[in-house]
This record gives sequence, structure tokens and C-alpha cells, in this order.
Amino acid sequence: MTKCNQINIYLYRAKHVHKHNSDLFKRFLLLKEAGLTDVQFQFGPYGKPFVHVPDVHFNISHSGQYLAGAVSTCSFIGIDIERIQQIDFDCIDFFMSEKEIAHFKEIQLLEEKLDYFYKIWTLKEAYAKMLGMGLHMKLTEISLDNQQIKSTCKDVFCHSIMVDNLYRLSLICSQEMNINIVRITEDMIIQELKHNQFI
Repeated sequence: MTKCNQINIYLYRAKHVHKHNSDLFKRFLLLKEAGLTDVQFQFGPYGKPFVHVPDVHFNISHSGQYLAGAVSTCSFIGIDIERIQQIDFDCIDFFMSEKEIAHFKEIQLLEEKLDYFYKIWTLKEAYAKMLGMGLHMKLTEISLDNQQIKSTCKDVFCHSIMVDNLYRLSLICSQEMNINIVRITEDMIIQELKHNQFI
């Protein structure tokens, strides 16, 4: 079960990410972290899945071969993972604030520019997902402090890490918590769900 001072972020590296293993992953998370065995997913106005259980918040993301997810019974959460690849930086006007763009332009090394780009992108997408709005909100109005990567939004705490030197993973919480990374396999998911008669 989740603790209010710590959150587990589950990382599942799949051969192929598709709707079936994404659904199993969500059920695994909710079973493992909230003890939910009978899960009925609902969807918010912008498509965010949720369960009608008081104080149970979850979110998942996928990119490349990874599914990432977390559940909290203490905090609203949003998560995003993105595979880092070369990208056209022309899109920064779409999601960076003026302050972030100014900092981005000061960065000289391409590798550092790419890292900053993905750090800001994943944090903002995680924030929008926490609110249940996805990309339906104006991301340029959110500004993150580059030194601590703390949001200027009240009561929001940010975490951003690299995974396998290929992915940027970010989590936003409405309450300050330490993160713990838990790597899982398909066998672990199937074994847990079979044990609890999910499949």
C-alpha cells in the first residue's frame, strides 16, 4: 500500500506496448498499491482514466518500450515518460514559458538543450495529466524554476529522472513525497494478477 511520504513508480519494459498490456499494467498497479481487485475504469472529460474509489489516484504513461505508472492514496499525481531523440526545437513556443525559452537559448551544448527540452516537456505533460486536462491546457502559462525544477503552481512537487540514459521520466504530486523506482516484468504482472484471479 502507498505511504504518504513515499510513492512507488513502476517501470515495465515490454517487447510491444499495446492496449492489452497497458490495461494489465493499470490493474497490477491498482492491486499492488491500493488493494483494488474489482476495477471499473471511468474516463474524465479529456480522457483521463480514473476509478470511483475515494482517495485513489493513478496515472500511467508509455514511450518506446516502457510503461511507467504510479498510484497514490494521498496525493493527486501525473506521470510522463518520453524516449529522448533528436527533435526540431521549433516547437518550444508551444509549451515553454518566456522564462524557460530564455534559459533554453542560453544553453550551448546540444545534449544539454535536449535534456532541458525533455525535462520541461515531461514535467508539464505530467502536470497537465495530474489535472486531468492532458494537452488541452495552455502549457506556456506554467513556468518551472530551472534550479530546483519546482513548479510555480501552489502545492505541486516535481521529480524528474533519467531512465537507462534513453528516457526522461517525470512525476508531479500535489504533496511532497520521496520516489522509489520499482522495475517489473511481464511475468511479475501475470503472476500477481493470476494469484488474485484477475486472469
